[in-house]
Amino acid sequence: MSLIRFLIYPVFFLGKSCSYFLFVHLGIEPLYSSSICFATLAFIVFYLEKKFPYEPDWNRNIGDLSADIIHNLVNFFLIFLTYKGIEVLKLKISFPSIWPSHLPYFLQVIAAGVFIDLGMYWIHRFSHSVPFLWRLHSVHHSSERLYWLNAEKRHPIHAMLEGTPGVLTVFLLGASSEVVLGWLSVLSFHLMFQHGNINYRAGFLRSIFSVAELHRWHHRKKYRETQVNYGAVFSFWDSLFDSLQKGEEGFVKGAQVGLERKTPFPKDYLGQMIEPFK
Repeated sequence: MSLIRFLIYPVFFLGKSCSYFLFVHLGIEPLYSSSICFATLAFIVFYLEKKFPYEPDWNRNIGDLSADIIHNLVNFFLIFLTYKGIEVLKLKISFPSIWPSHLPYFLQVIAAGVFIDLGMYWIHRFSHSVPFLWRLHSVHHSSERLYWLNAEKRHPIHAMLEGTPGVLTVFLLGASSEVVLGWLSVLSFHLMFQHGNINYRAGFLRSIFSVAELHRWHHRKKYRETQVNYGAVFSFWDSLFDSLQKGEEGFVKGAQVGLERKTPFPKDYLGQMIEPFK
């Protein structure tokens, strides 16, 4: 059983990421490759949450399921718009490119990921100290349970703000829309495991990837306890910029996650869209 828990993350996250690159290499359009991989991985993660739950109560619908599904659909539509938008801009705007387009596709995607993830780290960190950004980001933190659909539970304005610095940087450097989509796909695969209600262990991979063992700290209910582990995919940003809370020492199963509020956060999608502006 212990071995299985250590194999879950590398086999399914890294394995599915490799599957995506293989599909693209075989000539399948990146958008289709991404959709196929995400859909199959979603079924796998859903099964793993039932088979190896970290907190069984988190598998129970508490009135948040419908809104979480809409969040996922909206944010995947934003990924599609980003992909197509860069594609159109590449045709309309011509400027010198210094992007290493001669490298294999998967290396280009990883290179883009470093820029995009760094941008997301800082916007995420600022979102815990800048009041307006926090109000937008609080939609994500309002979840009172952690499971795979939380991954894409974000206010669309905040989602765009988080991704813009890194995506704009790699676009200006000359990266293609396929490269950006590749990283956004890997990001979506990873976020399912980062928020998934799966009792897995990542071992030494925690020093590279911001896995659930680290990210659960970030969702603690007490606001002061959330000021750690901001990395979206990579955990080494937290090590580098002194915001890392290691492991799960002190994180007790059954610990409350969500927001410290006097009034309940809306559970319907429209209410969650309006709440930050009240």
